[in-house]
Amino acid sequence: MDKARESQVGEMSIMDSSGHKQLKWDMDQADEIASAQETFDRLVEQGYSGFGSKRKAEAKQSLREFDPTLEELIMVPRTVGG
Repeated sequence: MDKARESQVGEMSIMDSSGHKQLKWDMDQADEIASAQETFDRLVEQGYSGFGSKRKAEAKQSLREFDPTLEELIMVPRTVGG
């Protein structure tokens, strides 16, 4: 019996002063990937750091560029001590 491949969804959690927001993308949809890429790039320009993993249960690694195959991506704003 051949099972159809399930679409995989990536999820970006964006930490901010309101708590956090979520952005999801279907890994098979180029337009959704492009939107997530634009969001990632904009946040990095604003000083955010990205951490992600291929599977949600795995340890997160620091990211320098967007990878649409990540299942989980967390964007954290720059923190300033005081």
